[in-house]
Amino acid sequence: MPRGRRSRRTTARSNPIAGRNRRNRETLPTVSIKSVDLLWNQNQEKHETDSFESPNHLVLRRGFTFDFIIEISNHEGLNPDLVKLELRRGYRARISRGTLFQAICGGKSRRHYQWKMEVVSSTNGEVRYRVHTPPDVPVGSYRCHVRVPLGKNKSKGERVWEDKKEIVFLFNPWNKDDSVYLPNERERNEYINNETGLIWAGTHDSTFTWPWNFAQFEVISLETVLYMLDSWRLGSDARRSPIHVTRCLANMVNNNDGDSGTLIGLWSSNDDDYADGTSPTSWSGSEAILTQYMSDKKPVRYAQCWVFGGTLTTVLRTIGIPSRPVTNFESAHDADFNRAIDYYFDRNDKMIEDKSNDSIWNYHVWVEAWMTRPDLDGDYGGWQAVDATPQELSPHSRTMVVGPASIQAIKDGKDLKYDNEFVIAEVNADIKYHVEKSDGSFSVVSRHETKVGKHISTKAVGRNSREDVTSHYKYPEGSASERAALMGGRGHEEEEKGAVSFSAKLTSGRRIGEDLTFGVTAKIDSPISSNINVTAVFETTTYTGVVGKEIKKSKSILRPNNNATVDVTFVLKATEYRKHLGEQPLISVTILGYVEEPEQAWVHKIPVNLELPELTINIDGKGDDVKLKSGRTVSVKVTLKNPLKNESLTNVTLHIEGTGLIGARTLKSANVPSNGSITNSFSITPRSYCRVSERNYLTLIVTGRCNQLKGLMGTGSVEVVP
Repeated sequence: MPRGRRSRRTTARSNPIAGRNRRNRETLPTVSIKSVDLLWNQNQEKHETDSFESPNHLVLRRGFTFDFIIEISNHEGLNPDLVKLELRRGYRARISRGTLFQAICGGKSRRHYQWKMEVVSSTNGEVRYRVHTPPDVPVGSYRCHVRVPLGKNKSKGERVWEDKKEIVFLFNPWNKDDSVYLPNERERNEYINNETGLIWAGTHDSTFTWPWNFAQFEVISLETVLYMLDSWRLGSDARRSPIHVTRCLANMVNNNDGDSGTLIGLWSSNDDDYADGTSPTSWSGSEAILTQYMSDKKPVRYAQCWVFGGTLTTVLRTIGIPSRPVTNFESAHDADFNRAIDYYFDRNDKMIEDKSNDSIWNYHVWVEAWMTRPDLDGDYGGWQAVDATPQELSPHSRTMVVGPASIQAIKDGKDLKYDNEFVIAEVNADIKYHVEKSDGSFSVVSRHETKVGKHISTKAVGRNSREDVTSHYKYPEGSASERAALMGGRGHEEEEKGAVSFSAKLTSGRRIGEDLTFGVTAKIDSPISSNINVTAVFETTTYTGVVGKEIKKSKSILRPNNNATVDVTFVLKATEYRKHLGEQPLISVTILGYVEEPEQAWVHKIPVNLELPELTINIDGKGDDVKLKSGRTVSVKVTLKNPLKNESLTNVTLHIEGTGLIGARTLKSANVPSNGSITNSFSITPRSYCRVSERNYLTLIVTGRCNQLKGLMGTGSVEVVP
């Protein structure tokens, strides 16, 4: 059964208000309102909002009609065409402020599109009305009044019925006149109705997914969005536009600029830094975050980009804006807005931190929101990049937010509002390595034009697989169009060519607990008169590219013959890196090559995201993708295998959630011995469901952590059948 509620009929006794002609009340007709029925179930089903759980809000989409029924006593004295519906937002609601709207039979509103009302039927004192709502209604919650005249004309006064609950208007992707209209039904189901999803992470050559429970139809999600809009004091004209609403919600998702937002971002490789909150790797959905935030209106600790992205997707889908989290691998953070990432090294193989303010994130998650862009000259509607992760202050608001930035404008290299310049660098900046020369100057020893913006990914429509959207953000790498869009008339600083060509890569080892082997090749292209010095620096890092502890440094001297190729291998043992790993198992390897005569330097960075063991889920003994009957309780088994050779996993905790399957809960597990495994069991009961995709499926999300490993995860899919 759909989650919409039955029609609710309330009587006028709850709030009778006398008419205007109080002096002659005894002479007025005895017309009165017996009840008003807002037809919740029927209207919400028509408005594609019957999945909302809120018992205190009738949730509607703007631009659609909705019906209500008035039951009148002594209806012979009533002119039904004079009944008026009023919607009021906030206190001191005014038509001139766009906070008061009136629907009158045959009447017209004073601004924008028309509010209209018509009598559908009138039988024995029961009148059914239909209200036509404009497609540009300011989104938010409204108090509903119905005004009924006491006689055949307005001079006799009126009675007013006021609903103690509120009507909420959302954006409407189903209405072609709405600025968020999305014509494809499958895409609407995915980007508005799907309550679970996948967020890609890792490195471009070793990806994994964060499963995320968006829970956009839960009571807490709607209450949070309404609170955010009111807290930001977003005016009526701004509430008509998804551009301003999206920017408002992105601002309110983070609190790093001190605006009473939802989440505080923290990036640290030290586990103790998260002790006064929740580690970002422990979150698996938005519901717990929003519940904690709304309990005291204080920011929740802590988040990183995928948490910001998942939470922003929730609030955007709740308010009716089609949205999806997107992951950019090898994502550039261009602090000086020159569309290049600059690293500086001294002659002792040390990066000069006060000059190297830019960074490359292994991956970065933002959100795409679908809307028109009438504020821009050109065809720049469609998907827009929006980022709630705090990075740099936006020049448009001096807050830490990005977007909405037109993806087509990003592809064209256009610096338009909002914050396109920053996103252009994120997906397409060049990387330049500067090394200090013997005379104290710096030269560009390596330049990479194709390393940034790899495999930009989002969840495919209707499937738990990856869709690559890189071509949406930039033209093919190396093409004239791509170079022209990036450079935009800027100068091009060429790297210095040397006598030796270097290359380096990870040759073996990827899973946590394995030794890592790196190969470096030096090809002599022209005669040299000195040895080649190669250094490998192994360091812990965050996925944002911030270097932590140095694990070790290895050096090798190569004595090549001219016109020859020489190789060197560096090994980092698991016993060397294990004790240094932080919240995420990430290692940065910097390879530096140096030739004394003729003088030449070379630098290359290799990010390594160590693969964690997957939590294996078995539902009803059938695997992780099953069909189950609604209401039938079944057992779920979650197995964790320890990949470490000489170390037990201790203090193992599993967090479980899945909308429609099980409420959020935490399980404590026994220790897992070295190379051993352990299985934990619990029960789920699938419920019937509304529209989430072509299939009627629900997703079970299990995350885990222990003293030795964080960020463990697994998912299971349940298709609900009658």
